[in-house]
Amino acid sequence: MSDAVLFDGWCGKPIAWCRVGEPVIGQEWTENGRVAVTERLTPEKAVQTYGPITEVVVGRQGGFQSVTYGTEKFVCRFVDPRGSGLYDDSVVQVNDPVRDNHECPACGAEPGCSCTDDKGHERGNHRKRSDGRTRWEIERAEAEARAAREKAEAALQREREMSRPPERGSRLELKRWKWSDDPRLYERVQDTSEWFTVERTYANRTVLCNRKTFLTRNEYTGDWFIICGDPTSARLPCRNSLPCRSSHKPGVTLHEGKPWL
Repeated sequence: MSDAVLFDGWCGKPIAWCRVGEPVIGQEWTENGRVAVTERLTPEKAVQTYGPITEVVVGRQGGFQSVTYGTEKFVCRFVDPRGSGLYDDSVVQVNDPVRDNHECPACGAEPGCSCTDDKGHERGNHRKRSDGRTRWEIERAEAEARAAREKAEAALQREREMSRPPERGSRLELKRWKWSDDPRLYERVQDTSEWFTVERTYANRTVLCNRKTFLTRNEYTGDWFIICGDPTSARLPCRNSLPCRSSHKPGVTLHEGKPWL
């Protein structure tokens, strides 16, 4: 170790030595200039020292990038194991940013998958692959499509619920709202809930609950709210005990035979 003159740029392990009394086999550039070396680290010696080959990374065109012996990763060309027979193809990894991050508009290969030819066999990347959508663009498009689908399903469900009158005897929740206690949040939050039992249903999405309270539904939020007893509607006669400040039209009546619209 004390005779080491060159170290790997990734793991820092020695890869070349200069020992007194041994024949010089070449020269290498170091931080101290050009020095003579008497021994270089070979794949066979790396396997004996650090363990079997667990990963070999090559570039898009097959150029050597790194090799891992045991847990030590080397980037020096001295330890390039290709052609040594010390590993099998299962440990070879291709570092191709274009393949990993772009889909192929020619063959439809997804990011991370290899391009294929007309017979379905793997081949090198098509020339137009770098023009395909990136992984981020694909994920964003999928997220937008998923959000639009969920929004459409929610709208369909709300329309289905709005077009069907509630059954008699079912219970409806009337939500009470209040302003948030946090002065930094200028918004309303739910306070309490009150439950009503449906007794009769009328047109215009109106129901009679607890013999005296009329409820109708907000077509945008789906929430129920009282329309008689508050100055909010001129459609119904006032039947609540609270004084009603709304000017109701005389003779207004609702019938169960009319459609729920």
